[in-house]
Amino acid sequence: MARTVKHPEVRRAELVGAARSLFFERGYDATSVDEIIARAGVSKGAFYYYFPSKGAVLEALAEQMAEEAAVNIRPILTDDTLNGFERLQQFLRLNQRLKAEQAPETLALFEALFHPQNLALHHHVFTRVSRVMNPIMATILQQGMDDGSFLPGDPLAIAEVLLGISSTTHEAVAGLVGADSEEAFKAAAAAFQRRWLTQGVIADRILGLPEGSTEFVEPGFAEAFFAGWRQARAQRSATRGNFAEDVDRF
Repeated sequence: MARTVKHPEVRRAELVGAARSLFFERGYDATSVDEIIARAGVSKGAFYYYFPSKGAVLEALAEQMAEEAAVNIRPILTDDTLNGFERLQQFLRLNQRLKAEQAPETLALFEALFHPQNLALHHHVFTRVSRVMNPIMATILQQGMDDGSFLPGDPLAIAEVLLGISSTTHEAVAGLVGADSEEAFKAAAAAFQRRWLTQGVIADRILGLPEGSTEFVEPGFAEAFFAGWRQARAQRSATRGNFAEDVDRF
């Protein structure tokens, strides 16, 4: 039988798609490269031609998901009825809504990033996402500087600073991911909320806005964001438990 030859980008996308489904079903740590290869229907040599490691696939997946989000965000940039500040607010609100809607999948895919041993991988993933989001934020800031909404400055540098602040939430998110009781979860959610509120204050000072103008997250966002994921994780754990019981029977 003749071997099917596909365009490299198609083959690469198939590998990322296979990894995305497996990471969601099983989690990143529990998924092996061999399973990704089997799901995508490629050889091991083909996998390593496109990706040097499983972590590299996760990085590519993060960038892909950021590009998907960017498709929804870009219309804000061309809405001539908005000034720069209004564009920023809509960007932040849409970003919150998209995160909340996609929380179960996003956290299932990237939960492993918040384990201490994966700190370097978290950095690499954040860098890939920043490639997509920094230019969008810079465009919004430039528009705001042009119409007087924000203090003048280097929009790309300020975008990198503002979005870079979000990488400092790693420990707060790790607390939510690792919470082993309802009390621990509530405490972690409060810490997460405080961290994001502080980021809003920092953004206001950098942009020359009155304190409280920029709202990176709404009250209760942490609980809403993690609620669906916690339920999905419990369901996956139950499914894996049922599967193990079935295996034991045989």
